[in-house]
Amino acid sequence: MLGGGPAGCAAAIALRRSGGGTVVVAESGTYAAERIGESVPPDTRRLFARLGLLEAFELEGHEPCYGSCSSWGDDVLGYNDFTVSPDGSGFHLDRRRFDAFLAHRATEAGVHLVTGARFRSVRPYGQRAFVVELETGAGVRRLKASFVIDAMGGRARLARACGAQWLVHDRFFCATGYFHLRDGAEFTQLTMLEAVPDGWWYAARLPDRRIAVAFACDGDDLRAATLHENGSWLRRLSQTSFLAPALSESFFLPGTLRVCPVPCFVLDRPAGPHWIAVGDAASSYDPLSGQGIHKALSNGVAAADTIRAFLDGDETATERYAQRVRRAFDTFLAQRDAFYRREQRWPEAPFWSRRRPRRA
Repeated sequence: MLGGGPAGCAAAIALRRSGGGTVVVAESGTYAAERIGESVPPDTRRLFARLGLLEAFELEGHEPCYGSCSSWGDDVLGYNDFTVSPDGSGFHLDRRRFDAFLAHRATEAGVHLVTGARFRSVRPYGQRAFVVELETGAGVRRLKASFVIDAMGGRARLARACGAQWLVHDRFFCATGYFHLRDGAEFTQLTMLEAVPDGWWYAARLPDRRIAVAFACDGDDLRAATLHENGSWLRRLSQTSFLAPALSESFFLPGTLRVCPVPCFVLDRPAGPHWIAVGDAASSYDPLSGQGIHKALSNGVAAADTIRAFLDGDETATERYAQRVRRAFDTFLAQRDAFYRREQRWPEAPFWSRRRPRRA
């Protein structure tokens, strides 16, 4: 297992629960670095239950998410709540703590976790195995594996080494910073979304009274407006109609602003003989979908089922998994196009005209 995030740990736990043999997770980090928070929908509970983690996860105390409110396609806030969901509320995750929780549960399930291990290379070993090289603090480590999972995120280094290519549908950037609520202040437990002429803003409350705030925009605007700098980003935020007032009882945490690219892609080959890609290594969705963590966990569970079937002699299992990933991406694209089509207030603005669905 290359990558110890949600997708990799979910696959590892599911493999161990299905009676899998030795499972090794190689994670390049140490679970100490800050990770951007994310909300998960109510039906994520079903995936936690499948992994045997529902009760333990609920005890972690992540902030409940009761739905979303958005100014999108209109100058007023619209609401979409989870109160009618049979699965209850969703959650706003503290990602650093959530990822560490999954890693701990993986080791409890018998997974061998190696942190600080960076992927170097992979080569076939006969017809039915790979040798993976890792760079660790103790030097190069080589592992022989009958099946390898690429859970390393959007770079998909293993999958690309096996011949897979990106099919990219969009690229933009997210500039994300954090606020902290003042004593006695409150912030909605709904995810907030606000479209503006040059992109859209997102905010979600985290368990430790922090609020994650992100601005999605194109690279040319990011550079021209120097939105990687605190002052420029905060000035742009102050121009929002709904988000800025909602943040009035909180203060920005200096040093937290980070910019990251957001590609929208799917691999042309998300799996092959003796290897499989999961999570953002297999496909990356627009964060508007709110499906990143859910997709990672779902891919991990599906990958474990696929690997068991393949190793038991079903050589078509990896192709069925690949078809599932591609179908899910096509569904996401259709939903994304419908959502972007709703925003018609700035038809000539470059950000929106670039994402206007093309007519057949």
